[in-house]
Amino acid sequence: MARPHGVGLTCVSRVTERLEYRLSTTKKVAIAVVESAGKVLVGVRPEGTTLAGMHEFPGGKCESDETPRSCAVRECREETGLMVVPRDHLLTTTHEYDHGKVELHFWRCGLSPDLPDCAPATQPFRWVNLGELSQLNFPEGNQEVLSILGQYVGLT
Repeated sequence: MARPHGVGLTCVSRVTERLEYRLSTTKKVAIAVVESAGKVLVGVRPEGTTLAGMHEFPGGKCESDETPRSCAVRECREETGLMVVPRDHLLTTTHEYDHGKVELHFWRCGLSPDLPDCAPATQPFRWVNLGELSQLNFPEGNQEVLSILGQYVGLT
């Protein structure tokens, strides 16, 4: 049976429109920069995910009714198993990757008062010295906050 004229092009057009929408829509992402005893909590993005193999701070996409501050706390708990307390808003920046545009909200957080310093986190997260951050492979969108954190080295 013959395909009606133009059906293939219509499907391609719809896919292209969805792709263009996805790339033009900015995703709000909240990130918890968790500090404890002069160390920072860092993980590695798993294989098969966007930016696989790169280092990351705990964080993720904000829900439609969620503030970036609340999202940073929720995402940290979900990804690391640790409860944190947001202290300061470090930075909001926008970055465009091949997979889309993100608005990154970085929050400096501390561990909940009932947790010990550098409490164990769920893998792949681990505690690293602030001075080690410059040696790790973070996505481009993290570079400005890494520069800010680099100013703290030697002050903790």
